[in-house]
Amino acid sequence: MFSTSGGQQRSANHAQTLDSISSRRSPSPHTAASNVIQFPSGTQNGAISRIEDLFESIVDAISSGDELAIPYQSTRSSQNGPSAVHPRSDARPMDVVRFPGRTVQEAKRFEALFRIIEMSHEALLSGNLITKRNIYYQNTTLFKSQSVVDDMVDNLAFTLGVGREDLNIVAAAKGLISGPVDLVLRDGSTHSCDVPGDTGMMLPSTTSIRQINFRNTRWLLVIEKEATFRTLAASQYSKSSRAGHGILLTAKGFPDLATRRFLSVLHTARPELDLFALVDFDPHGVAIMRTYKHGSQRLNHEENATAPRLRWLGIHSDDILSNWPKNSQGNSDSSQSQASQDPDSQVSVAYSFDGSQSQRPAKRIRISKTQGPSESISPLTQIDRKRAVEIMTEISSAEHIDSEGDDQMRELQRMLMLNIKAEIQAVDNYGDIADWLDGKLDI
Repeated sequence: MFSTSGGQQRSANHAQTLDSISSRRSPSPHTAASNVIQFPSGTQNGAISRIEDLFESIVDAISSGDELAIPYQSTRSSQNGPSAVHPRSDARPMDVVRFPGRTVQEAKRFEALFRIIEMSHEALLSGNLITKRNIYYQNTTLFKSQSVVDDMVDNLAFTLGVGREDLNIVAAAKGLISGPVDLVLRDGSTHSCDVPGDTGMMLPSTTSIRQINFRNTRWLLVIEKEATFRTLAASQYSKSSRAGHGILLTAKGFPDLATRRFLSVLHTARPELDLFALVDFDPHGVAIMRTYKHGSQRLNHEENATAPRLRWLGIHSDDILSNWPKNSQGNSDSSQSQASQDPDSQVSVAYSFDGSQSQRPAKRIRISKTQGPSESISPLTQIDRKRAVEIMTEISSAEHIDSEGDDQMRELQRMLMLNIKAEIQAVDNYGDIADWLDGKLDI
């Protein structure tokens, strides 16, 4: 797969190899008859053979005295509009990284890329996973920064036409999971995700998971905020929800690829599982939800990283406006008085858990907070407004806008017209969002 100054035949072979990339796809997980599903075993989409083609080309080039040129395409170059052609298309020449190169910087870039390829090959042969952070610390002087490694790994996978995990290279664990499910890893260990008092388990890479036991779970909730996730996990909401048992998942903000892949596998393997997203009422929250659902532009070559059935649970403009005061001055004293006289405002429904899905809820007393404008609601910034317009343009450019697209457009327009954004905490009850969720989860 190396092109050389004197190797036209190898260039032709390289083009044929790239053309064959798109025809190979990862196997989908199959659903077992029970609540246990098997995760697909990693096939690396031929990553080993493609890397070994690179090594073979190096030997050939060295023997013939040709300049080395590693095929290399940036994921960012595929976002430059309609004129940008995918690197696997013959209509656009493949970029290269040369050695010895025309500058010292290019030679160092070649060395860094070759080192990543070498470590990936070793990981694939051994069956071990390596993190991008570990790669960086192998030679901090060579790589200069973590972002250099991150970009090179993603671009290498893009060039070879495989996913990052197909190279046995993963990001450091970021996602958290909580709920009555069991993860069985390929090393034989079993991890229950509903340990009492726990606030979430680090989500392992999908390539290290052999199977998952869903038990009686009926829904999954993706949560933008880590704090909200940990609060719900600590209270064991995944078991006490009125909607039945469920799974809580977070990537602590913008979703990483590992969390997206995990959600995508569940989306494919468990089509009856209801999937919901809980994000802030702002353009960035909408962008996070859409990335889980549709994927990201920069990593759109990554397969099995979307969840089209994911539904936007909230928060929406109606959740904010329904709690807005009827007059600009507000009337906190009367609101507090009314709240203190209304017994329903002092009571919230919770569920005790003894393994039965049909047990009636047990009531617990909670202090209700006065509803109205809070520190969780603020005006949009110029960055927020620009992001909202970008998302609306993205939605409107789709060939077909479905009802969910219409809903997202409407909510973004309301954000812009009202000039407000709100965090998830705007609808909670002194840190407890269980009541609101019970009213929203539609199973």
